Amino acid sequence: MRYILASDGSEASLRAARFLLQQFCLGPDDEIFVIYVFPLPSDPECYEGVTELPRDAGDERVRRAVAPLLRRTVDALAGAPGRLEEVTLLGNPAKEIVEFATNLGANLVVAGTRGRSAESEHYLGSVSSALVHRAPCSVLIVR
Repeated sequence: MRYILASDGSEASLRAARFLLQQFCLGPDDEIFVIYVFPLPSDPECYEGVTELPRDAGDERVRRAVAPLLRRTVDALAGAPGRLEEVTLLGNPAKEIVEFATNLGANLVVAGTRGRSAESEHYLGSVSSALVHRAPCSVLIVR
């Protein structure tokens, strides 16, 4: 099986990692891709004072920002059998995760939810909600 664990380093992501490890019978042939999407703002005003935006996940600024967030999630998966891979992408988190899942042929996307109210989700959007509606495979949202 190919699992994608969507992570932003939050407590919700850590709960999702622990749930995946404890509730699934993971085996040596399973693959877990811990994915973090470094969000780039869509509002041009957010760029004020920025001379150059990162162009890829290998950008040193992105790696420095993302490394501790991914490390927390990977540490929560300690002891998982099979292959564990860290993936960093840039862009809109929901869009990038769906595209990655599609290209990978993932069997399951696992993500945490922060439990926003319906009103704040309407205005701010929700990665977990977008995954449920757009992913090409099953999605498990962990509270």
